[in-house]
Amino acid sequence: MTRVIANVETSGGVSLDACPTTLTLWQRSLELSGVSSRPQSRYLGPLPMTPTTSSLSAASRRTSPPVISSLMQAALANPALISLAAGFVDQESLPAEATARAVAEVLAHPVDGRRALQYGTTGGDASLRSEIIRLLEHGEGVARGAYEHVMPRVVVTQGSQQLLYLVAEALLDPGDIVLVESPTYFVFLGVLETRGARAIGVPVDDGGMRLDALEATLAEIEARGELDRVKLIYTISEHSNPTGLSLAEDRRGPLVELAKRWSKHRPIYILEDAAYRGLSYIDAPEPHSVWSFDATGDTVILARTFSKTFSPGMKTGFGVLPEALVRPILGLKGNHDFGSSNLNQMVLARLLADGSYARQVERLKGLYRAKRDVMLAALETHFGGTDSTVRWTVPAGGLFVWFSVPEGVDLGPLGSVWARCQEEGVLYVPGQYAFANEPMAPETNHARLCFGVPEETDLYEGVRRLATALAECLDPVA
Repeated sequence: MTRVIANVETSGGVSLDACPTTLTLWQRSLELSGVSSRPQSRYLGPLPMTPTTSSLSAASRRTSPPVISSLMQAALANPALISLAAGFVDQESLPAEATARAVAEVLAHPVDGRRALQYGTTGGDASLRSEIIRLLEHGEGVARGAYEHVMPRVVVTQGSQQLLYLVAEALLDPGDIVLVESPTYFVFLGVLETRGARAIGVPVDDGGMRLDALEATLAEIEARGELDRVKLIYTISEHSNPTGLSLAEDRRGPLVELAKRWSKHRPIYILEDAAYRGLSYIDAPEPHSVWSFDATGDTVILARTFSKTFSPGMKTGFGVLPEALVRPILGLKGNHDFGSSNLNQMVLARLLADGSYARQVERLKGLYRAKRDVMLAALETHFGGTDSTVRWTVPAGGLFVWFSVPEGVDLGPLGSVWARCQEEGVLYVPGQYAFANEPMAPETNHARLCFGVPEETDLYEGVRRLATALAECLDPVA
């Protein structure tokens, strides 16, 4: 008899023994690489214990293999898998023609062509930084020139991920505390692990990070005598990875005020990760950024990228830094790479200036809105119903849906649901990797689903396979 997850009540108990236990592709790929497959919150296991006589640094020894690498291995091992896991962009959407035209125009210029092929500055090409200022002014709805004074605090990076790493490198020592949304971007948790920092989760609701919970968490930390170790509040303000939710507009200004108020021993910075800003699927302007509420410019670090809104292959992001962090972060970036690709920066500057970037964003909004709607319709078809115990978010933008089943149902990589999904031919990101280890153990009854890559027919089929796997793995206990 087919058992539908939507009708399983947690009060009745759930048994996962009905699903055959198999050695998953996940475990096989780990064993082939010699890595432990025991469950952890975000990663598949630490590197093997290294003797203290090793030449490896402490940071290297405490860095676990990233979960995304094994997810990609699993997908490559079985091409028939429909991956709802990889947070990639739609392959056919990549703007090859516009980019080729811009590259040709840059290289054909008698001066700019050679300048593009030369080393640049650590902070970034002036033409791109100027266009970034225009982009920010347009997005915030302010007059042209209103942010011109911000120009010296703009830094161009190798995607926004490099900026996240640089911020952590500049601010965090082992034992320092970063407050993150629960759940949050699991790759950033890996950065914090490398730095030896403690990530403490703050509950979210449909409006993103709960400020009452953030205040309570800070009060608890202060009561323990650890407030001086809090360095950073990390929020994904727009269409979050992994939940698809955004920080409510009426929480943005108060979040800045809260951070300033609690900066009793030293500054507590806010790192606003706005990687998906611009990819909004509702007919209304996006709310003002958290950064825009920082009137003195000394609290919020804004991190943005062109990877999702244009092309990840361009590998270009940018940040707006508080004045106190400009020199430290540029110093560290100089040690990394002397500066991001000059050619990529000059090409992007041209694409921004001639309107190609804005046209691409509009194209992507239509494409991803349609894909989101297909995934949501498929979830409603296979898991809907007034008595459903399965829940999912309805994102207003971005690429992700957060999928939740009853507590006690393990969607983690060692659970039978994961194994059965691979047998059915569908892949997702186990949600447990998106939770910090504090203040409680990561939740295992969630999954991140991405609608960016698969075709619409595959999105529907992937959700159908997920429903089949769940139904066959769950056995209500009378």
